[in-house]
Amino acid sequence: GARVLAYALHLGARLPVHATSTGRVLLAGKTKTEFNAWLKGRSLSRLTGHTVTDAKTLREQVAQAQINDYVISCEEHELGVSAMSVPLRNAQGKVVAALNVVLPSHAMTGTHIRQQFLPLLQGAAQELRALL
Repeated sequence: GARVLAYALHLGARLPVHATSTGRVLLAGKTKTEFNAWLKGRSLSRLTGHTVTDAKTLREQVAQAQINDYVISCEEHELGVSAMSVPLRNAQGKVVAALNVVLPSHAMTGTHIRQQFLPLLQGAAQELRALL
Protein backbone atom coordinates (compact mmCIF):
# COMPACT_ATOMS: atom_id res chain seq x y z
CA GLY A 1 0.00 0.00 0.00
CA ALA A 2 0.94 3.63 -0.30
CA ARG A 3 3.00 5.03 2.53
CA VAL A 4 1.80 8.31 4.01
CA LEU A 5 4.38 10.64 5.48
CA ALA A 6 3.17 13.98 6.74
CA TYR A 7 4.90 16.91 5.10
CA ALA A 8 7.85 18.47 6.95
CA LEU A 9 7.65 16.12 9.93
CA HIS A 10 11.27 15.93 10.93
CA LEU A 11 13.19 16.91 14.02
CA GLY A 12 13.06 20.68 14.43
CA ALA A 13 10.36 21.21 11.80
CA ARG A 14 8.18 24.28 12.26
CA LEU A 15 4.49 23.88 11.45
CA PRO A 16 1.69 26.49 11.50
CA VAL A 17 0.24 26.65 15.02
CA HIS A 18 -3.37 27.24 13.97
CA ALA A 19 -3.48 24.29 11.55
CA THR A 20 -2.07 21.50 13.71
CA SER A 21 -3.34 19.54 16.70
CA THR A 22 -0.07 20.16 18.54
CA GLY A 23 -0.26 23.88 17.89
CA ARG A 24 -3.81 24.17 19.20
CA VAL A 25 -2.94 22.18 22.34
CA LEU A 26 -0.10 24.63 22.98
CA LEU A 27 -2.39 27.61 22.35
CA ALA A 28 -4.88 26.12 24.83
CA GLY A 29 -2.10 26.12 27.43
CA LYS A 30 -1.63 29.87 27.16
CA THR A 31 -3.36 32.39 29.40
CA LYS A 32 -6.13 34.42 27.77
CA THR A 33 -3.79 37.44 27.65
CA GLU A 34 -1.00 35.42 26.02
CA PHE A 35 -3.39 33.91 23.48
CA ASN A 36 -4.89 37.30 22.59
CA ALA A 37 -1.41 38.76 22.14
CA TRP A 38 -0.45 35.84 19.86
CA LEU A 39 -3.63 36.18 17.79
CA LYS A 40 -3.70 39.98 17.48
CA GLY A 41 -3.15 41.05 13.88
CA ARG A 42 -2.15 37.53 12.84
CA SER A 43 -3.17 36.14 9.46
CA LEU A 44 -4.25 32.48 9.62
CA SER A 45 -3.10 30.99 6.33
CA ARG A 46 -5.15 28.40 4.47
CA LEU A 47 -3.18 25.21 3.84
CA THR A 48 -6.08 22.95 2.79
CA GLY A 49 -9.81 23.34 2.37
CA HIS A 50 -10.18 22.21 6.00
CA THR A 51 -7.83 24.77 7.58
CA VAL A 52 -9.45 27.18 10.04
CA THR A 53 -8.61 30.70 8.90
CA ASP A 54 -10.90 32.91 10.99
CA ALA A 55 -10.04 34.05 14.50
CA LYS A 56 -13.51 33.40 15.96
CA THR A 57 -13.47 29.71 15.02
CA LEU A 58 -9.89 29.32 16.24
CA ARG A 59 -10.87 30.88 19.58
CA GLU A 60 -13.75 28.38 19.85
CA GLN A 61 -11.43 25.47 19.03
CA VAL A 62 -8.85 26.58 21.60
CA ALA A 63 -11.57 26.97 24.25
CA GLN A 64 -12.80 23.45 23.43
CA ALA A 65 -9.23 22.14 23.66
CA GLN A 66 -9.00 23.58 27.18
CA ILE A 67 -12.16 21.67 28.13
CA ASN A 68 -11.23 18.40 26.37
CA ASP A 69 -7.51 18.49 27.20
CA TYR A 70 -6.73 17.14 23.70
CA VAL A 71 -7.12 18.18 20.04
CA ILE A 72 -7.92 16.17 16.92
CA SER A 73 -7.05 17.84 13.61
CA CYS A 74 -8.25 16.26 10.37
CA GLU A 75 -6.57 17.37 7.14
CA GLU A 76 -6.09 20.98 8.29
CA HIS A 77 -2.34 20.98 7.68
CA GLU A 78 -2.11 18.39 4.93
CA LEU A 79 -4.71 16.42 2.99
CA GLY A 80 -4.75 12.75 3.92
CA VAL A 81 -3.26 13.34 7.36
CA SER A 82 -5.02 13.47 10.74
CA ALA A 83 -3.46 13.96 14.16
CA MET A 84 -4.33 14.01 17.84
CA SER A 85 -2.34 15.84 20.52
CA VAL A 86 -2.38 16.08 24.30
CA PRO A 87 -0.56 18.65 26.43
CA LEU A 88 2.59 17.82 28.36
CA ARG A 89 2.60 19.58 31.72
CA ASN A 90 5.44 20.11 34.15
CA ALA A 91 5.16 19.35 37.88
CA GLN A 92 3.53 22.78 38.40
CA GLY A 93 0.82 21.99 35.84
CA LYS A 94 2.04 24.43 33.17
CA VAL A 95 1.79 23.24 29.55
CA VAL A 96 5.36 23.11 28.26
CA ALA A 97 5.05 20.83 25.22
CA ALA A 98 2.69 18.45 23.44
CA LEU A 99 2.61 14.78 22.52
CA ASN A 100 0.89 13.63 19.35
CA VAL A 101 0.09 10.78 17.01
CA VAL A 102 -0.19 11.28 13.23
CA LEU A 103 -2.22 8.95 11.03
CA PRO A 104 -3.48 8.71 7.45
CA SER A 105 -7.01 10.17 7.44
CA HIS A 106 -8.53 7.23 5.59
CA ALA A 107 -7.44 4.84 8.34
CA MET A 108 -9.58 6.20 11.16
CA THR A 109 -12.32 8.65 12.04
CA GLY A 110 -11.90 11.17 14.86
CA THR A 111 -13.89 8.84 17.14
CA HIS A 112 -11.59 5.89 16.41
CA ILE A 113 -8.48 8.03 16.92
CA ARG A 114 -9.84 9.21 20.29
CA GLN A 115 -10.81 5.71 21.44
CA GLN A 116 -7.61 4.01 20.36
CA PHE A 117 -4.94 6.63 21.08
CA LEU A 118 -6.20 9.09 23.71
CA PRO A 119 -5.63 6.74 26.70
CA LEU A 120 -2.12 5.93 25.41
CA LEU A 121 -1.18 9.58 24.91
CA GLN A 122 -2.63 10.62 28.26
CA GLY A 123 -0.76 7.82 30.04
CA ALA A 124 2.52 8.77 28.39
CA ALA A 125 1.94 12.46 29.22
CA GLN A 126 1.37 11.56 32.88
CA GLU A 127 4.57 9.49 32.99
CA LEU A 128 6.59 12.32 31.44
CA ARG A 129 5.27 14.95 33.87
CA ALA A 130 7.90 14.17 36.50
CA LEU A 131 10.64 14.73 33.92
CA LEU A 132 9.39 18.14 32.80
